Amino acid sequence: MQREQLSIPKIVLYILFALLIYVLQTTLFGTWSIRGYHLDLLPALVAAAALLDGPVEGVIIGITVGLFYDLGFIGVDGLYPLFFLIFGFIAGEMSRLTLSGSYVSMVLMTAFEMIVLGLLRYFAYLLPQAGASFGLVLRQIIGGTLLACLFCFIIYWPMQKISRKFANR
Repeated sequence: MQREQLSIPKIVLYILFALLIYVLQTTLFGTWSIRGYHLDLLPALVAAAALLDGPVEGVIIGITVGLFYDLGFIGVDGLYPLFFLIFGFIAGEMSRLTLSGSYVSMVLMTAFEMIVLGLLRYFAYLLPQAGASFGLVLRQIIGGTLLACLFCFIIYWPMQKISRKFANR
């Protein structure tokens, strides 16, 4: 079994792109509301990195995205880096076994990731703190997931270009 080479410049570009999306997320996208749903593209970064390049990149970007969530004081500290680390690893392994690095695969993985993340938020944070209605939360999860899936191309195409640029090195 041949060991895969980790491209540091590619990882740096992924992290810089994640930082750009985080800044847009907390400023421009954070003020948008489409029919009551807010656009969250950070989870798509993890799915794209994992599907395009494998579990190592998925884990690194997963930790990065999780730390960005923690920097934004969203939810339970440490929960997001752990969730995205695990998701990045599993999605990266699945990309090697069953899924291709295609756009459709990334949209499906992002949808799955966002639904699991929404349920995790509900059971770990919203239910104990506020006793939020499950029906209302489920509606927000589904609406937010559909909105993110509509705009996944904003993440996929730049990350695909970065991945391809370093594929033959």
